[in-house]
Amino acid sequence: MYKLLVSGYYGFNNIGDEAILKGLIDGIKEEDENINITVLSKYPSFTMKKHKVKAINRMNIFKIIKELIDTDVFISGGGSLLQDITSKRSIIYYMSLIFLAKLMNKKTMIYSQGIGPINKNFNKKLLKFLLNKVDIINVRDYKSKEFILKELKLDKDVLVTVDTVFKMKKPSLKIGKKILSNLNIDKNKKSIGISIRPWMNNNLIIEEICKFCVEINKNLDYNIVFIPYHYYADLSIIDEVVKKLDLETKESIYFLREYMYVDEYLSIVGNLDYFVGMRLHSLIFASIMKVPSIAISYDPKIDSFMKSLDKTASCDTDNIDSKKLLKDLKYIIKNTDDEIDLLSKKTDEFSNKAKTHNKALLNLLKNK
Repeated sequence: MYKLLVSGYYGFNNIGDEAILKGLIDGIKEEDENINITVLSKYPSFTMKKHKVKAINRMNIFKIIKELIDTDVFISGGGSLLQDITSKRSIIYYMSLIFLAKLMNKKTMIYSQGIGPINKNFNKKLLKFLLNKVDIINVRDYKSKEFILKELKLDKDVLVTVDTVFKMKKPSLKIGKKILSNLNIDKNKKSIGISIRPWMNNNLIIEEICKFCVEINKNLDYNIVFIPYHYYADLSIIDEVVKKLDLETKESIYFLREYMYVDEYLSIVGNLDYFVGMRLHSLIFASIMKVPSIAISYDPKIDSFMKSLDKTASCDTDNIDSKKLLKDLKYIIKNTDDEIDLLSKKTDEFSNKAKTHNKALLNLLKNK
């Protein structure tokens, strides 16, 4: 039986990263259900309960070394681990694990990652050194490949596929229908989901999303459902938006305050008519469930994903504009059927593409 050790941003209450892990596990198990997967997690008991795999504490170096001794392949990914924009320290942690795995002469795979941006020259040099040592470099978009080849100037094969999330098994829509029903949502209206996150210009984001909600209420009279993807972090900014809304608009606002998990989120999104997303995996969830969406970009990974759908983000966080958001929302409403057809075509394509990195992993295992 093959053994894998997987590193990522797991066990942190971030639904996007938990979806990455679910997609990774589902995709690998689809290739070979007997593969033994161990995950490095902030809360191992949580990860074991939710994903039915072995998990150990991501900061316990002794347990990590012990696990690496028996591991056939060390996996770094998926997600956006190798960048120093959202965190200056985490990239060192993830690179240290790769270094440790190679020091112990273990097969190593960069798995479905979004790599970059990286600002510090030291981080770039160290990453180039490490990527030269790993056995397979697999990224989820062409922008990451370009960063490796042009900015790091690494002369090595880079496999481009998609986010692991596209290998997740879809849940029943009944799950989300029941959750929305418990919110006493107006069933006679169409519903728009909104996902926002804290960022450097919070005040502008809050102001424009408030205006956007007011315009939706006036022009469309739809339900507005706020969904926090990184639970506690997103709750704070959503609370600020809701506080500033007028009483009339608040009547159309529904706020998911209960902590849920991947299947619940996917099913809820599948019960919505349209979606407006700032977090990458909120947009990916919408595409998987074939819900037409528009994007607010705060990071190049948002632009890369929208480009893969043959679309562009409505605006970015530096230039967020409620009028532009409303204009683009009206466009996808007017062209709903075409938007759904596009999503159907693209998600089938992405699901098939995700098989490529899992087959590459299987070949790496067999050639151990």
